[in-house]
Amino acid sequence: MLSHTQLDDMLREAARQGAALAVAELRKEIHQSPDDVTLQRLRTYLTNPSSIPNPNDCWAHSGIVCQIELTSRGKPKSSAWFMKFQRETGLVDCYTRPSPAYGRRREWSFADIRLAWEGYYRRR
Repeated sequence: MLSHTQLDDMLREAARQGAALAVAELRKEIHQSPDDVTLQRLRTYLTNPSSIPNPNDCWAHSGIVCQIELTSRGKPKSSAWFMKFQRETGLVDCYTRPSPAYGRRREWSFADIRLAWEGYYRRR
């Protein structure tokens, strides 16, 4: 049987540990740039389409698409690669929106990116 003081101390310690875990998780998220988070979500979506319930509400720009799969040297694919990818897959004809963060940069929905990605790499 626990006394009121012991129970109170246990609850305080549990709350302290829970808060510490929450703060650690938030710090981890804060250290990631929004583009890193988007890239992670897009990579996950490409391998598991059910991971995002509405991929038409998620957007990524060409810089993120170029980082999905790095070159053999560990670098993002080039803008020239993206231009070719865009033309050959029909992504160039898909609806785009202006990037909220980058103004003139265009963004495509995850759904359109996935269709283009699968079509491009299935042919190769």
